Amino acid sequence: VCVADVDTATGSATVQELQDQHGADNVIFAHCDVTKDEDFKGAWETTEEKFGKVNLLINNAGIGNEQNWQKTINVNLGGCMRGTLLGLEKLGVNKGGEGGVVVNISSITGLKAAPFGPIYGATKHAIVGLTRNLGSDFHLKVSGVKVQALCPSLVKTDLLVNSIKSAFSTEVAQALSKFAGTLKDMSAETVANALMKLLEEGRNGGCMVVEAEKDPYYVDAPLS
Repeated sequence: VCVADVDTATGSATVQELQDQHGADNVIFAHCDVTKDEDFKGAWETTEEKFGKVNLLINNAGIGNEQNWQKTINVNLGGCMRGTLLGLEKLGVNKGGEGGVVVNISSITGLKAAPFGPIYGATKHAIVGLTRNLGSDFHLKVSGVKVQALCPSLVKTDLLVNSIKSAFSTEVAQALSKFAGTLKDMSAETVANALMKLLEEGRNGGCMVVEAEKDPYYVDAPLS
């Protein structure tokens, strides 16, 4: 596994934890700013040099800065688009690859209204749209690459704390602070288990929601 992140300190610490559990030779870190094509390609090349052919890409980068909406769009949507397109280029059987899977981490806010995060929610809706569009039988037959999305519910994380600091407005920041206190705890293990279920079931274009105290479930497009 290659963990790629713009935050070298946190990313390296995560890799150390994973290496302790799974072996130093099985996990590496690569610095990657998902707003830069060259960083994405560099991380991919680093991974191939260490492990050989890549068969799975998970696009997980995300921020919730409503004040700097351009950056939020570039990281959340732009990062997923860069990663997905690179995955199709590297994995596609039509490009000399062997096929594979791209998983985009969206959010439950990509499937319903998100008044406390209008910009963040818009990017997550777009990620769902990207996933459904490229996760079609048409593109699968061409590339041999499945595109899926995991849509976790909101949980108490650094992302939520930082989102409150850079909320859409003072009123939203106040409402979001109160809302955060009502959120149920959901462990990283719960999300990871849902990811494994998504991969094992292999539903191309599938958008799976994972919420605390609920079994993961798919949400289909309202129109077909």
